[in-house]
Order: sequence, then C-alpha cells, then structure tokens
Amino acid sequence: MPGPFIECVSMSFVSLSALISPRARSSFVPVLVGSILFCLQGCSSNKQENHEWVLQSHAPESSLDFQELQKMAEQVRLMSGGRLLIRPVPGGALASGPDIYTAVSERRVEMGNGWPNWWSGRHPSWSVMNSGPFDFMNLDASMMFFLAGEGTELANELAAPDGVIWRAAWWSGMEFGLLSKDPIAGLDDLKNKKVRIGPGLPGEVFAAASGAYTIPLVPEEMRPALEQGLIDAVEWTTARGVLELDLHDVSPHAIVPAIWQPAVVSDFLINEAAYEELGEDLKAILESAMKAYALTTTMSSKLADFEAMEELQSAKVSFRRWSEEDIERWRVANEAILDGYRARDAYTEKLISKKQAFKDRYNRYYEYFGPYD
Repeated sequence: MPGPFIECVSMSFVSLSALISPRARSSFVPVLVGSILFCLQGCSSNKQENHEWVLQSHAPESSLDFQELQKMAEQVRLMSGGRLLIRPVPGGALASGPDIYTAVSERRVEMGNGWPNWWSGRHPSWSVMNSGPFDFMNLDASMMFFLAGEGTELANELAAPDGVIWRAAWWSGMEFGLLSKDPIAGLDDLKNKKVRIGPGLPGEVFAAASGAYTIPLVPEEMRPALEQGLIDAVEWTTARGVLELDLHDVSPHAIVPAIWQPAVVSDFLINEAAYEELGEDLKAILESAMKAYALTTTMSSKLADFEAMEELQSAKVSFRRWSEEDIERWRVANEAILDGYRARDAYTEKLISKKQAFKDRYNRYYEYFGPYD
C-alpha cells in the first residue's frame, strides 16, 4: 500500500480521535480500527489479483509474428506490473489449425491467434471475413475496415455465440503465391494436382478455377508433405513465411501473386469469460497491446517481405505471373462461389455487402488520390 495513503489514514484517525470524548472514544476506536484494517485488506487483495493466460498461436516458433507475440506478452507483463501474464505457445503445442478456435471457446486456452477462414467449420461466414479473391486489394483498406470501420463489430457478431471475443491481429497483405516442385505456367497446369491451401473461400475458389485438389495442411505439415510427394504445390502467407519454413528449396518454382488472398488479416481470439475476469485497467492494457502488435507486426513483416523476396530471387527461385486469361477465370469462379455464400443466410449476405461497399468507397477516393508516378 502506498506510503501517502497510510499517512493520510493515520492523520484522519488522529483528527477523529481528538473530536471524540474520552468516554465515547473507548467504544469508537476499535470500530474505526477494524474498518480501516478491512479496507486495507480489501485493497491489498485486489492489488494481488493475478491472471495467467496461454495464447495458442498458429505460427512456428521461428516466425516473425510469433516472436512479436512474445514481445507483446512482455509489454503486457510490464504495463500490468505482472498482474497479467500471457504465455504464447507455437502452432501445434496445445491446439492446431481450426482447433485453435475451439480451444479458445472451451477455455482450454485463454487466447488464440490464427486466420478467420480457418474457422469456417464453425460458421461458413468466417470464409468471407478474410480477404478473398478480388476483395480488399490493399492491406490499408482492410486495416481501415477492421480497425476504424464496421469489421470488428461484424466479426464479433459471429464470434459472440461461441463465447469468443474477436480482434484483428496483423496483416500480411498480398500473399506470396504458389510454390511447386515443377514449373506451373497457369491454371491449366494445376488440373488434378494436389495443392496445400487454406480452408474456406480461398481453397474453394482455387479448386473451382483450376480443377486442383486442395488440402488445408497446417505449417508444420507442409515441408514434409512436399518432400514425400504428398502434395505438388503449396501456398503459405508471404515471402518471409516461405523462407521461415524453408519451402523454396524443395519447391523452387513460383507463380504469383496469390489471387486467393490479396489483403489477408490474421486474428486474435479471446475467451469471453477470461476477458471479463480482468479489471478495467487490465482490459485497457490488453487492448492497447493488441493494437500495438497489429501495427508493428504488419509493418515489420512487410519490410521483412522485401528482404525475403530479394533472398528468394538470389536463391534462383523462378517466377511467373498469372495471365490475364487466368485472372478472368479466377474472377468468374469467385463470383459463382460468392453467390452461393450470399444465399446461405442473412448475416453472410450482410458481411459481403458491407465489405464490398467499403471497397467501393475506398476505390472512389483513390481515383483522385492514388499514385501518380
């Protein structure tokens, strides 16, 4: 308990005693002392209230975004004076892939970090929460939608029935593309191939456009599957993500960009009951730390992508781009699948409409204020 508080209580006690007659003082003093002790005990117990959380990440321990989670946890520890301790664990430690959402909902862990389309098994709308083909084409549009627009509110409408609180985590922006052992010149070369791609809308559009078989492997399964010939090609986040998993030396041919996810966002999941156990100050600390993580991880990971791209080029990875004809095939497949999503339920229709309306406003603005060089 702070010294000034004790001093103030002592002075008040002396002042009150002086105002009370000697006869009344004998009965009043024990009551006053008891009240002060009760107050001090209550304040002391509140101060000592500690919380220890586990944060299950999707990412391997060597990844930049996992290392940033460790920094975030340390900042929360410092700002909370050790009252909120968050222990990040790498992908697969306690839960993996889509099970991260379930683990948070069931409070096997207090927090999770993954990708919205991974939760599509809980509700199909998670598939379109993330940036699908021809959705937000720039990460700043997605950042505005979720951090300042309606995105987070819409996501929490979907998460709340499962006892989960949703927050945007970080943006990888345009994903890298497709890596393969043998060269792929376009969509026709993918027919009947086995390709690792995330679940939900990205994989559905990929399969419809290419005729490939899509397999949603988690990070720790990707390289072994390539080495054993279980898959023919793989997509995984950005250039930095490719290097972190050493995918390029077993699949040295790339076709870019990632039409299926142009402005992908990662997310935080928080168990609602665990969150409500926090005091208001700890909630504020956690919210501030997550926003700081979103900014620093987005910027540092994108800068790391510049460096990783240069390293991949130096490593003699061959690069091709999708043709205009292929991009149009992607567009047709995407519209057909989105029509199916729109017809599923009112919430999914609302989510798609809200995102499209925001994209239209963004594009109208940048007709006047876009790049001019």
